[in-house]
Amino acid sequence: MKLKAIIFLFLLIPSITFSQSIENLKTETNKFYAAHYNMDFEGIASLYHPNYFEKFTKETITAGLDERFQNDVDGIRFVFPTMTFNYAPIREINSGKYCVITFKNSFRIIMSNTQAESQVQKDLASYLKIKNYKSVKYESKRNSYFIEENVTWIAVSSAQTNWKWTFIEMNSTFKSLDELLDTSLQKELGL
Repeated sequence: MKLKAIIFLFLLIPSITFSQSIENLKTETNKFYAAHYNMDFEGIASLYHPNYFEKFTKETITAGLDERFQNDVDGIRFVFPTMTFNYAPIREINSGKYCVITFKNSFRIIMSNTQAESQVQKDLASYLKIKNYKSVKYESKRNSYFIEENVTWIAVSSAQTNWKWTFIEMNSTFKSLDELLDTSLQKELGL
């Protein structure tokens, strides 16, 4: 009987640990997305992977996000307050945990000034060249571009992150993916 109980525990503990890890990751992912939706630049920066801060200070990053999301020319607003995320299995690599998260995001680039038709056509052509943008439409009544994009985030929990989930954006404004995540890890994660 003891042997059956021990075997049961050995089978149960990994599934509990995985469940706790994925549930915690889901909570942190929702926080990271909500920070983007609410333009909480401090919140975004607080969940960035430490590699973001090798060349830039937190203040520089939050100022850069502020400039990217709202400036004199245009502003970015996420459309939906919540999102459905797709989680790859959590992988343990080099004593760290990694998870690739994908989702389809929708956002608007709201222009400060009315756009001439020629400028709209130039902007549309330019936006459509961005590989993760899947759909771009100009909304004349809103003076904005409605964009649907495929987004990839890499969640990392390691000694470097104090075993907390942090995030790397595949199309980061501040650094290339190669600067943020070793190419051998990218390969193992299928990126």
